[in-house]
Amino acid sequence: MRRVILLILFALITQISTAQLTYQQVWVDYDSAWTFQNLQLIPIRFRGEGAGMPLYREMLPNKYTTLSEGMRTGKVKVKEFISKGDADVHILSVINNTGKSILVNSGELLTGGKQDRMVGETKLIPPGKDEYYVTVYCVEEGRWAKKPREFSHSGNADLDLRRTMDLTQHQADIWKDISDRFKSQKMPLGSSAYAQLDREAIKADSAYRNYFNAKMAKTDSAFAGFLAISGDRILGAELFVTPSLFNNAWESMLGAFSRTAISRGGLPSVDIKRMEVFMDALLENETSQKKTLAQSGKAYKYENLVIGLIAYGF
Repeated sequence: MRRVILLILFALITQISTAQLTYQQVWVDYDSAWTFQNLQLIPIRFRGEGAGMPLYREMLPNKYTTLSEGMRTGKVKVKEFISKGDADVHILSVINNTGKSILVNSGELLTGGKQDRMVGETKLIPPGKDEYYVTVYCVEEGRWAKKPREFSHSGNADLDLRRTMDLTQHQADIWKDISDRFKSQKMPLGSSAYAQLDREAIKADSAYRNYFNAKMAKTDSAFAGFLAISGDRILGAELFVTPSLFNNAWESMLGAFSRTAISRGGLPSVDIKRMEVFMDALLENETSQKKTLAQSGKAYKYENLVIGLIAYGF
């Protein structure tokens, strides 16, 4: 009997590991766009329960909290990871005592430590006393403190900086991107801390959050994700395999979209045909999706299962 159960589980895992978020599971609701000032969000919704989605719900956690909430309450501890006598620039340790799982999102900003960092991956961290490790990148080139400060959660990087990180995975390219922004804003480089940039955009962010969170509160739909538009640009699309994962990632997703729209966007002016071309390349089938992600995106995985993805626009 045990052998039979193991074979069934193996078959299910094999099936789900090859499943992707495609038009078989989701659809893009172009007629229900949400628009506020420089940002337009087009919902990506599940088709019924979605092919493969019930299996994911069985295998993934069902209770989540966010990294920001966990750090705010002191139940999540983020610390420098010490290697060879000093902190490792590209790794932080995380202990989750919230009693819930955390979906740590790519692009979340952690200020403090020996220098400010940006989370470099999207991953699930279960609750418990175990220490987990998260890949990060420096977003403060000029500081390496002898004594680390306590880390604080400081929102999200804009989608353009996330794109630089995901598509190059080179620290030097991230520093150059930040340095170019200091020059374009005619600001002294100082410590080249990303946190010093776009102060006005950060202040304006609350208006965007209020609007889109109010829209979210009034709907009972189960979302997979959103396509984001600003000015004449498709910023990108981010989506997840279950409503619970999406709900946990929503604030982080909204923060990245909003910051980009405020600081580098304009009134949305992309026609639906361009959106359809972009989304067809991402969602038509697994072959086109893999090609699209290889060129301009990234898949998120949990124990080798694809749990979400992001595709950057043009």
